[in-house]
Amino acid sequence: MNLRKLNIRHMRLISLYWSRYAVRGGSGLVYLLVALTFGLFVAHLLITPVEQLMVRQKRQMGQTDPVAVKQMIIQVGRPIIQFVVGQKTMREILQDSAAGPPGPMMHSDNTSMADPENDPDFDPWTDFLIEKRPALLSAIFLVLVFGMPFAISFLAFNQISGDVQSYGLRYLLLRTDRSNIYFGRFLGTVLFSTVVVAIIIVTITFYLGVRTRIYPAGALAGWAVCGFLALSILMVPYIAVCSLITASVDSPFLSLVLAKVVIAGVLFLAVLGRFAWEPAKYIKYALPWGWQCHLLHPELTHWGGAAAACLAYTAVFLMLGYYRFAKRDL
Repeated sequence: MNLRKLNIRHMRLISLYWSRYAVRGGSGLVYLLVALTFGLFVAHLLITPVEQLMVRQKRQMGQTDPVAVKQMIIQVGRPIIQFVVGQKTMREILQDSAAGPPGPMMHSDNTSMADPENDPDFDPWTDFLIEKRPALLSAIFLVLVFGMPFAISFLAFNQISGDVQSYGLRYLLLRTDRSNIYFGRFLGTVLFSTVVVAIIIVTITFYLGVRTRIYPAGALAGWAVCGFLALSILMVPYIAVCSLITASVDSPFLSLVLAKVVIAGVLFLAVLGRFAWEPAKYIKYALPWGWQCHLLHPELTHWGGAAAACLAYTAVFLMLGYYRFAKRDL
């Protein structure tokens, strides 16, 4: 295993070619279709009730009330976000729902007398996502952060295994080193994934801004950039996992199946295992599942820690994959 033969020019050419080949080869088109369908379907599910409320308001009052719309989004979205970020269990949310929302004390000028930070249910993270950022876009980002790792294997499963099976790498190795092929294809996959994430975020943000018009354009654009960075960083370690798997097996289909099993299995083992044994919940830290929501955290230390964790996972999986790829018979 020798990284001294890494050639930046070769890696750049391989990565650009691989990102273009992903579309022509079919895996990129499948990933693009799956990711776009998933992202736009999530946005549709969350935006449609808001649009319906605005239509009812316009029919009844002759105009929409953005303040009432935002309050409805906050009331519905707060328990969901509290559950997703782990601030409350489903049992606690159902108990709060059964008890009914507390009625806030109001001043004569209709402002709340209650200090939210003295509320026992107050959580700075939830408040940041709901009150200080466009709540609807925050909810969409949280669902995408959870769901996009399941989709990435459709793009990254065949970085190496297909060419190993067809012996095509033997001809490529006459012109460059294994390290350039391995890391170049990884970078090409990351590039393609980042472009797809950008398309999804831009489409959802543009539609939300044009159709609902309940959030300022600047707030939407700024939060969209943060969501793009979070999703782009999140995809990298999962691509590295697929790189390790595809460098270890010869069959593209087996590589896809193993990638699905590993990515989903870690999460499901953690969720289901904790019912039998509480410490089993820490299994999720075998992959970035335990860190990824913190990429949308208001505190820089949490955000930076989650980003550093993703990069650390990436480095470990990449080096394990390269070690396997450098030693195997092609």
